[in-house]
Amino acid sequence: MKHETTQQIDRLIRARYPVIAVQSHEENRVIEHIAQIAQTRGKALFAWSVSRGIRQIHPEPDDDATAQELAQLTDSLAALKHVVSAGEPTDEHPNGPPAIYVFQDLHPWLAGDRADHVVIRALRDVSATLIKRHQTVILLSPNVEIPQDAEKDVVLVDFPLPTPEELAEQVESFIANLPAGIDCELNGGRRDVIRALQGLTAVEADAVLAQAVVSLGHLDTDAIPFILDAKSEIIRKSGALEYYPEQANYADIGGLDLLKAWCAESEIAFTDDAQAFGVEPDRGVLIVGVPGCGKSLTAKAIAGGTRPLLRLDVGALFGSLVGQSEAQTRNALKVAEAVAPCVLWIDELEKALGGVGGGEMDGGTSTRVLGTILTWMEETTAPVFIAATANDISSLRPELIRRFSENFFVDLPQAAERADILAIHLRKRGRGPENFNLEKVAAATKDFTGSELEKVVQGAIRRAFVADGSVTTGDLLAAAGDMVPLATTMERGISKMRHWAKRARPASSRQETGRKAEDGRALEL
Repeated sequence: MKHETTQQIDRLIRARYPVIAVQSHEENRVIEHIAQIAQTRGKALFAWSVSRGIRQIHPEPDDDATAQELAQLTDSLAALKHVVSAGEPTDEHPNGPPAIYVFQDLHPWLAGDRADHVVIRALRDVSATLIKRHQTVILLSPNVEIPQDAEKDVVLVDFPLPTPEELAEQVESFIANLPAGIDCELNGGRRDVIRALQGLTAVEADAVLAQAVVSLGHLDTDAIPFILDAKSEIIRKSGALEYYPEQANYADIGGLDLLKAWCAESEIAFTDDAQAFGVEPDRGVLIVGVPGCGKSLTAKAIAGGTRPLLRLDVGALFGSLVGQSEAQTRNALKVAEAVAPCVLWIDELEKALGGVGGGEMDGGTSTRVLGTILTWMEETTAPVFIAATANDISSLRPELIRRFSENFFVDLPQAAERADILAIHLRKRGRGPENFNLEKVAAATKDFTGSELEKVVQGAIRRAFVADGSVTTGDLLAAAGDMVPLATTMERGISKMRHWAKRARPASSRQETGRKAEDGRALEL
């Protein structure tokens, strides 16, 4: 039992936890691991489902009549009563015959519209009885929902997605079962294929490999882009995570030199050499500032094409059933850990996890989701770097802010930065920046955000096309003159942000705002 979670379940069984809830979409894989425990500890293993009743998995039943009788126990209440009656102590087994019962998808009877208080009561009776016996009930379902009446009787275990070692074994097994005539030339590319598969269930990984072979006619590193495309669709099915295969890089960002330098340094902490040296990787960065000034683009650039980028949609975590939101949160974070090393991007953090009072209007669900994320940020050892962005920091809780390794404030770009941003957007559209007087345009676009400068370039190109001419500096100036910058309409809000910015690091060396240095002297910017 090398698997860490298998060992945890084994310890809970031996410590006499009578009811254990395991959350996972991978029934077969979890039951295989539980079967290892049963074989090692000399216990019988049974599984119950509403469609198949109770069936004995280990050892194989030698009495067909008994097996048929157990198969008739499709009623959840009858099955729970059987667990109690079948486990009565005997002379041979003073603590009852040692056994493990896996109940598959019992959660509809425990929570939600179909919750049955009689079944809940029976589960509590099972817990009270089995604590003195050598039997254990394991509740296995994709979304574990424990009613408040029974939450003290059940311990919850999240079963992780396959580890790289498990995926390596699966790839070898897949290769061994390939039809004759299918070439396999992974050689040194095995590690890259395994890394591409991380974050998928065992079934999904097998299916993606099969799709790659069917599409390509062979299996080698050419399958990796195909695997990543299929993987993005599978991850997107979770509803709360979105996989970004194409990312930005720091060259796409104008200005923000201090922020970019810090992020580049933090990436080094995730390397194997840094880990061996004892460098502790940063938990993440909170980027606060004026809308449209490059916060989201920076979050994308942190991944930079070298690490997977997952965007967490916190709003999609919330479900209508009791416990569903917390379960979906744990599942999304579990996927991020499996994909690690990766970057987890949380956009507009204040809308997702803000609110000083937080949670009273929704029965405390928001508070519990926030608590789940905070605990995970504090305790996870997976190399997941969190890049969070926010516009309004007034609603962010202090305990959330302090979870990040560093906080940066992004202000409106200064003149030189505006020229850099204009040059970047001109190059993206096939225009040479050297053909324009960008200093003049930068001077005319005071208080423009980065996104507004992009619109200036877009407007100038449109204007030139309509006039049937080439894009000129005059077109840029005319497009800028047609716009009213956001800073004009939200002057008070920006002033409030700059006041808070004294507590954060400036993202640019040209910013006039920023906290003081540690020796008490104001930064000279």
